[in-house]
Amino acid sequence: MDISIIGGGITGLTTALALHKSGVASKVYEQAASLNEIGAGVWLQPNAVQILHWLGLKEAVLNKGCALDKMEITYPNLKPIKKIRKAVVEDQYGNQTIAIHRGKLQRILYEKCEQLQMVALGEPYIDHQNDEGKVQLQFKNKSIPADIVLGADGIKSRVRKAMGLPTEFRQTRQICCRGIVNITLPNHLKRVGKEVWGDKRRFGFSQLSPDSVYFFIVLNREICPKEFSKPSLSALFKDFDPIIAKIIEASGDMHRTELIDLKRLDTWYNSNACLLGDAAHATTPNMGQGACQGIEDAFYISRYLKEADSPQDAFKAFEIQRRKKVDYVVNNSWNFGRMVHNRAGQMLLKAMMKITPEKIVDKQMNMLYAVDGL
Repeated sequence: MDISIIGGGITGLTTALALHKSGVASKVYEQAASLNEIGAGVWLQPNAVQILHWLGLKEAVLNKGCALDKMEITYPNLKPIKKIRKAVVEDQYGNQTIAIHRGKLQRILYEKCEQLQMVALGEPYIDHQNDEGKVQLQFKNKSIPADIVLGADGIKSRVRKAMGLPTEFRQTRQICCRGIVNITLPNHLKRVGKEVWGDKRRFGFSQLSPDSVYFFIVLNREICPKEFSKPSLSALFKDFDPIIAKIIEASGDMHRTELIDLKRLDTWYNSNACLLGDAAHATTPNMGQGACQGIEDAFYISRYLKEADSPQDAFKAFEIQRRKKVDYVVNNSWNFGRMVHNRAGQMLLKAMMKITPEKIVDKQMNMLYAVDGL
């Protein structure tokens, strides 16, 4: 079975490694001629960490990242809205959230794929057609046959377009800035992820390495400054804890974008092609599960392609397995983002957080972190 994976991001590379571990050969085709450490940080929650452990990569990720003892949503003064009694928050297997530079994670995955000769860079995908049970893939400079094509090429997927599936984005009218700064956090803030809530604005940060910090800013479009400068951003957060001003002052280039997601597709597959990760179910980042759900996709598609009698059976089983959780993540992330940036909605969320028993929160988190078969 000849499997071509389009897209050398986190989902595509993890899929190739998961297929290899399951005894199924594949190759990743990435349009970029080289992989640079672009992007900012990512919080890998325990469901993703479980799969990275299964792939034998957890220690490599930990060596390049930082295990966070807990994640807290706070008032502007960094006081938690709901105090968590546990000193360390982890799943039932002891996996904690790991903060890591997105580029470093991609590099770890790429180098493992490269060792196994499973990745080709500088191969821009153009289109594909089905021909008598096979797939003919058209790249910029060549055409190759395959039995299966897996589209892991992101929210603006070309594979999705070639499959004839609709693309409709939902606009949040919220602008997100992400960056990494070279500073050292005070001891009481190390190994803790913070998301700080204000009126129509949020600021999140965590330690990424001993001397670097990942941060993000989310603003309603109507309060965005005309120019995203350090003074203008500092002014928006002048009433927040001083550490936030320190992070902004130390910042350099920031990646800025409007937060969007992908309107729910009726299906993720047809014929011999299937979508994975953001190509299938791109979500807003409010639950911190975007990359994690792509990594879960990699695990499950590898299992079903190994076990099923045909690609179509594998794709059907994969979608049945993944739909409920993915819909939960996408919908809750969307609703959470709308509520937290609305004064009344934020008040309601705070009240719900305060009255919800910790054991109920733990149960909900363990359901989110569960990976069947691991």
